[in-house]
Amino acid sequence: MRHLPVLLAWLFFAPCVHAQTPQKPRLVVTPITNHVYVHTTYGVYQQSSVPSNGLIISTQGGVVLVDTGWDTKDDTGNTEQLLRWVADSLHQTVRLCIVTHAHEDRVGGIAALRRAGVRVISTPLTAQKSIRLGYESPEGILPSDTTFTVGQVPIRCYFPGEGHTSDNIVVWLPNQHLLHGGCLIKSVATFGMGNVADANLGEWANSVRRVIRQFGTARTVIPGHEDWSDTRALEHTLRLLAKYNAQKR
Repeated sequence: MRHLPVLLAWLFFAPCVHAQTPQKPRLVVTPITNHVYVHTTYGVYQQSSVPSNGLIISTQGGVVLVDTGWDTKDDTGNTEQLLRWVADSLHQTVRLCIVTHAHEDRVGGIAALRRAGVRVISTPLTAQKSIRLGYESPEGILPSDTTFTVGQVPIRCYFPGEGHTSDNIVVWLPNQHLLHGGCLIKSVATFGMGNVADANLGEWANSVRRVIRQFGTARTVIPGHEDWSDTRALEHTLRLLAKYNAQKR
């Protein structure tokens, strides 16, 4: 995967850091098709810098984001950079954001989006969980399986069952055969399950199998973290789950 760094001027004014600890850019945007991009922002998990992936979908009716930048309650800078990138690079406004579950790498930037007048939606469960975690709540309006169109681009939001969390959804772009699997799906570049604090390890594999049945024709599969590929990521997730659960027995 090749990343396209954007908005990096701030690096030249940042304090110098040791050569062995290079500073990550706040935002990386990578084109996938002419009108779909992956936005990657960075957060800290277990004292390591971890990339988090979302989507930028450019339509005739404005831009749709899938997931906010990875922000905290005190710092919404990643999502603010994302909004600036859309304005400066696409010369469009963000019309809508779909968040895929209630963790800070998905909902952390809702406050920044609301300040910018962006509508943020998800499922009722994600809305409830966001409030409990102390984040602003998306509008909990999405049913478990729905397709809507923005600027002539169909977007399907699908809840396959519990897995990484009880509320994780995936987003399917049928015109591009592109699946945003979010944190339900593991990158082929990863060899561990990551954050399983809110996981349903007994149902996760069944949920991935439902995703395979629904979206097995995907040409591109975007996981929540690390590099993306194709449907190999779905099978890789099943293998990781089988190994992890076997070790727990």
